[in-house]
Amino acid sequence: MFETMNRIVCIILLLPLFPAFSQEEDRAQQINQAVFNKIEYHFNLQETDSIYALVGPRFKQSLSLQAFQVVMTQQLYPLGQIQSAELKSYDNGTGIYKLNFLSTPLQVVLALDSLNRIETFLFQPYAGDPVPEKTGPIASHGSATSKLDFYIDSVALAYSRKGHTHALAIGVVYDGKTSSYYYGETEKGNKQLPDENTLFEIGSITKTFTATLLAYLAQTQQLDIDAPITNYLPDSVAANPELQRITLKQLANHTSGLPRMPANIDATAATHPLDPYNGYTQADLYSFLVSYKATTPPDSIYIYSNLGFGLLGDILSTIYDKPYNEMVREIICEPLGLNNTTEFPSPDSQYVAKVYNKDGQETPLWTFDAFAAHGSLKSSVKDLLTYAKAHFKMPETDLEHALAQTRQFTYFNPPDTDIGLAWHMNLMGDELIYWHNGGTFGSSSYMAFSPDRKIAVVVLSNTAEPVDSVGISIVNSILATN
Repeated sequence: MFETMNRIVCIILLLPLFPAFSQEEDRAQQINQAVFNKIEYHFNLQETDSIYALVGPRFKQSLSLQAFQVVMTQQLYPLGQIQSAELKSYDNGTGIYKLNFLSTPLQVVLALDSLNRIETFLFQPYAGDPVPEKTGPIASHGSATSKLDFYIDSVALAYSRKGHTHALAIGVVYDGKTSSYYYGETEKGNKQLPDENTLFEIGSITKTFTATLLAYLAQTQQLDIDAPITNYLPDSVAANPELQRITLKQLANHTSGLPRMPANIDATAATHPLDPYNGYTQADLYSFLVSYKATTPPDSIYIYSNLGFGLLGDILSTIYDKPYNEMVREIICEPLGLNNTTEFPSPDSQYVAKVYNKDGQETPLWTFDAFAAHGSLKSSVKDLLTYAKAHFKMPETDLEHALAQTRQFTYFNPPDTDIGLAWHMNLMGDELIYWHNGGTFGSSSYMAFSPDRKIAVVVLSNTAEPVDSVGISIVNSILATN
């Protein structure tokens, strides 16, 4: 999933930045460019130690050489050589460079300390060149009456005015009230606003449902969350000693050491370039695992792994003896009343918004096959707000205890993120916020909540234009009101 690229390597140290005189700024930009040129040179030669030699003490505090080597080797070098690069912007000591690979462009954010050592080194999906804004009015539902309404309306309209975006749905729980906001159109040209029952691909927010299934089966004593995964795999796969130290918990908190994707998915993706998981079967998954050679020991570093969650879903389905979608329906959706959360929407009774790529062109919904547990679910604003509110309750039932377990700390990911089971946890101000995002070739999603404050924010789009900034800004606005 593209949202995983946001976590390829994220070492951000926020320091006070002050405007400088023009000459000083020009000189600083030249130095920043020179350091980037060194990085590019060593990157293309895969000289990890030489890149790490350029970093400063604050960076080293956040990421060891060993951890840096893992990130570079497993997640960045597989992209191939940097074919070309250009400085897109430089402001207040921070340069943003576009990197062109053979497959997809990325951007790197680079800032230096006072000794010109690397302090911020952040790879991200390329934000793209400015997109022309829509010239006409943006369709929306309802009218703004409160200060928060006006704020949400402003950030939603800024997103919706981008020329390649289409439908945007936002849900908020705050101050004991549930509110929803809808913009754009569910299909290009149909002039139909989304509503509370419109389904969107939610991508990797699916992982939080998978983690809930894991916690539920642990709560009901159908598995041991700390048991080796080989206890639940076929003998032919379990015989691989490289898998025998990986636990179910490590699959759910991204510390298994497994890579983001299995190497043998490339052939499947080449067959269905717009639907890259389509046709990747359980047999393909087991074939990869039988010959898997670990380069990273389990529980040594956080590596976001779609493969890990695909495997976790396969194991859970084996234990429960039902397909993934049926597990989600029986264990989570029916008890919580989530009527529009499913892998397979009914064409007769459920409407899924069409999806559009980063250029605004229609693209297929994704088919996940063996990787269902990592990103297959479709859902609505109404359902996801109900799901968030279930986390507010003091646990009584097995499901509520499972939801609470997914929020328990399991791992620290520098510089400032705690990991539960699937959920990421960050302090925003003085509040602990649980969040996850999602993305496909044609959808973007974001969900965050605070059980203590009983607030939740859900943002869903049918365009491959990330909505994280929309969601985060709304959360910050809510937190700032008290």
